[in-house]
This record gives sequence, C-alpha cells and structure tokens, in this order.
Amino acid sequence: MKRKDFLKTACGLGLAGGAAVLKTPAAGQTEPAKEEKPRDRFKEAWVLTLMENMEKDVDPATRDRLMNDCGRACARRGGLIKTAEKFRGDVAGFIQTFGPQVGKDLCRVEGDTVHWGYSQCYCELVAAGPERLPDSYCLCSAGWVLEMFEIVANRPVRVEVVQTIKRGAPDCRFLVRL
Repeated sequence: MKRKDFLKTACGLGLAGGAAVLKTPAAGQTEPAKEEKPRDRFKEAWVLTLMENMEKDVDPATRDRLMNDCGRACARRGGLIKTAEKFRGDVAGFIQTFGPQVGKDLCRVEGDTVHWGYSQCYCELVAAGPERLPDSYCLCSAGWVLEMFEIVANRPVRVEVVQTIKRGAPDCRFLVRL
C-alpha cells in the first residue's frame, strides 16, 4: 500500500473511531436527556460564537448575503419546497393552505405584500438553543422565506424581517414584497 493511501485510510479510521467515541456513552452510563447533551451545548456555543464573530468582523452586506444564502439552501433541502412548487403562481392558495399551520393569524396577503409569521422558532440549529442571538442570525430565516416565496410567486421577491423570537419578540414576522 502506498504511504499516501495508508495515511488516508488511517486518518479515515481515526476520524470514524473518534466520532464513534463522541456519540457513544461510556460503559455504565446512560445517554443524557436531549436538553442536557454536551454535544448540543457545544453546537449552540459554536453557532453563537460564529454569529458574534460575523457581527464583529464581516461587513453588513456580506454578512446579510451569507445568512440569506444559508436560509435559501436550507429551504431547498427541506420537504416543503416540493409543496411550494405545487403552488407556483398561486400565492393566495399557498397562504390559505400553510398560513394557519405555521402562524395561525400571522399569515395573510394585503395587496402586493404577504405577512408571514411563526409562533415558534423552527430553526433546528437554535430553536431550543441560546435565548438571544445576534440580529443577523435571523436573516437565515429571511432567506428561507425568500426561497419559498420566489418559487410560489414564480418571480423575484423581497423579504424584510419585522421581528423574531431570537431577537426577543413573541413571534417571528416577515414582510414579503411581491
């Protein structure tokens, strides 16, 4: 076996073994309850540190674009995107079908503006995580909303963050300009 191949194999086994150790409780221990997992606390702290550093070190336009792009990619990976495609060109039908499920009275259409909201944070990375995140974090959710409504409206739209739970509000609200 060539040295390069050996090193690749050894490193792969080492990483796999390390991952198994991180995921497996020690002998005689039970796995901690979901909200107590050290790995979850680590992820929350990592996301919070990343966001704080982005707030401090990245210019606002770049930070906003990065977060929006993350949200758009998240939307494309999710299951609701296929449903959005079924409503292409029918914004009112999409709101009528999904508005009550995601935000009860928070979703409606007024002229060329969609009011879209959530009564809880649906982001799997932080929903149960840090109470307060830097404001730019919620631009990821704005990107998710942007991706969904550009598909449903079948044209470019603009999304404005009105308020979010992670910014201290009781619910998340977005304005979608068609």
